[in-house]
Parts: sequence; C-alpha cells; structure tokens
Amino acid sequence: MRVRACTPSPHGLLDSKAALAALTREMAADFGPLGVRVNAIAPGEIDTAILSPGTEEIVAHQFRCTARHADEVAKIVYVLCTETSSYVNGAEIHINGGQHV
Repeated sequence: MRVRACTPSPHGLLDSKAALAALTREMAADFGPLGVRVNAIAPGEIDTAILSPGTEEIVAHQFRCTARHADEVAKIVYVLCTETSSYVNGAEIHINGGQHV
C-alpha cells in the first residue's frame, strides 16, 4: 500500500473563511425552525494591542480605509441580539470598511 503525505492547503485562511460561511448558512437552516438565528461576523483589521506594527498604513494604502475599533464591531453584534434584526438569519456580515468589496 502506498501512503501519500497530506500537505495543508496554501490557502488555509481562505478555506476556513469559506467553511465558516457555509457552516453559518447550514446552522441557520437547521436551527431557524426552532427560532434560533445564526449569523457570522467577518471583521477586517481591528485596532487592538495585537495588531502588528505598520498594519494601519498597509490597510489604508490597499483599501482606502483604516483599521477600526472593537466597539464598532460590538455595535453590530448588539443589533444582531435585538429584535431589530429578527429577519436576519444565515448572514455573514462584513465589518471592514469595504475591504471585502
């Protein structure tokens, strides 16, 4: 029997993002009938202590925006927890200043 080594995908981050989006939709379909909403937040660079030095300038140059603050993401999470978003289910919400566009 011949055994071949498994090598990780060079696009691991992209693979995991796609898997998260698919999982979100699948869980929304499974749990929606039970009254449970499932959504995903996909933030861009957030200005925190773990942000690498120079990231702010790279983001501003490449995407014409800047890294934002955690409270901006928290506001969207808050809205998802209220009745305001009662019709939002299975969504992947990109909070990134247009980086995803």
